[in-house]
This record gives sequence, C-alpha cells and structure tokens, in this order.
Amino acid sequence: MRADVTEHWLAPEVYLEAIARETARLRECLEVADPGARVPTCPQWSGDDLLWHLGGDVQHFWAWVIAHRPEAPEAYVEPTRPHSRDELLAVLDQAHEDLLLRLRNADPAEAAWSWASDPRLHTVGFTLRRQAHEALIHRVDAELTVGAPTPLDPQLAADGVAECLEVMYGGVPSWGHFADDGTRVLVHATDVGRRVLVAMGRFTGHDPGKQVDVDEDDVHVLDVAAHGHVGADASVRASAQDLDLWLWHRGPAHLVETDGDEQVLDRLAAVLRQSID
Repeated sequence: MRADVTEHWLAPEVYLEAIARETARLRECLEVADPGARVPTCPQWSGDDLLWHLGGDVQHFWAWVIAHRPEAPEAYVEPTRPHSRDELLAVLDQAHEDLLLRLRNADPAEAAWSWASDPRLHTVGFTLRRQAHEALIHRVDAELTVGAPTPLDPQLAADGVAECLEVMYGGVPSWGHFADDGTRVLVHATDVGRRVLVAMGRFTGHDPGKQVDVDEDDVHVLDVAAHGHVGADASVRASAQDLDLWLWHRGPAHLVETDGDEQVLDRLAAVLRQSID
C-alpha cells in the first residue's frame, strides 16, 4: 500500500451519500420482509438479524468510535437488542443519524480508532469508506432477502473492489509477514476501466489470539490504478458490480471471466474463499 493511502479514494461526500442511500434502501426492504425470511447470503440470519447487525452492531458502534476519537473502544457498551421489528427499526434510525452526524462534523484526516492492521488507516476517512461499503453490501443482502435487487453504483463498486482486496483480504497484521513470490494477478473492472494489480505470496506468523502458527497463501495489492502492460500471470475481468459482489460472496462466479495460469487462479480462489462478513 502506498504512503498516501487515500489518494485513490472517492470524495468524502460520496461516501456520506452512499451510507445514507444504502442504509435507506436496506431499511425499506427489511421493514416489509417476512418475519421468517432468511438472508440467502447469510443463511444463519433472519431479516431482523440483518437489521440489528447494521443498526445495533455496526452503525451504533462506529458512531461511538467517531464521537470518542481517537479513543479505542474499550469503554464502548453494546446496546441491548429489542424484540419487535419497530424497535429494531428505531435502533437503526438512531444509530444511523448519530453516525452521519459524527462523520459530517469530522475531518477525514483526523485520527480515529480502527481495527485495520495498517496504522495509516486509523482515521475518520477509513470509517467513512468502510461504512459506505458495509452499508452497500448489506443493502444487497436485504434486497436478496425480499427478492428485489437493484444495481450498484459502478464507481462505488469499483472502489469496493479495491477496498476489499486492499483491506479485507490484503491487510497484514503486526504479528505476521507477507512474502511476495512474484506471482501477479490483474483484476479488471471492465465497465469503469479500473485495474488492480495484486501480488500473491505466503503469509506467515503466530496468531496470538488463536495461539496458532499460520502459513498460507495470501494476496497484497501493489497498484489500485494499474496502467499499460503489467505482465500478470492471470487476470480476472467483469463489471465493477459483478467483481464487488463476487469478492464479497454475494454474486455468481460465472459472471467473472478468468484467464491465465490455472494454478495461480486456483490459489487466488482459495484465498478468496475466506469469510470476510
């Protein structure tokens, strides 16, 4: 990741608009969802579980993080989950209002706690970007729950492809090390012309939380705006929407075209099978 990690990010107001728009659409879907409906992309959840996740687990928490920046969330108190749909909607509404209020009144460059391994991502801007994509992906979950999918914004989806590969898959915790083995994969969002160059290699280290040694294939983003001939061993191509949904396990693989070394593609597929919900 480059020294200026925000260079390729979308404007803060784009993320703010996305958080508001995608949350509103999720709410619209789940407000009318059948109480027994399961979320097909998260089958362990009901529609109400998804509603609570975004409101009570996610937006409530990150509103606190931004309000108390740069304090770590040791003092954060989780809310108690209510029982009725109306109460769940009220929790989401309040958490959403608080989150947007905090983010609108903060400088994206200000320090703020985050779980990201890269200390350069401990900023309000990281939260802005992450929460836009969190709301986007869970909007997709809500739409699939009620059978009413709508398109993703192509530019936001292309940014989501880069963010997913950089942060959700490609982050390196302080206890581990990524060794680039020279293998390259080009991920191309064909409708917006965005090309992300990804390195493959081995991630090794001792996980202090799980108390296990780790030695596995992993990925690391080399360039989020690759141009010209990059000499990749394999390529992955689709629209920004189809790539973003595929990376997040929300879309079918058959919409994504692959080319190149089959062993490299198999290694990449194994890495991307990891859960990042």
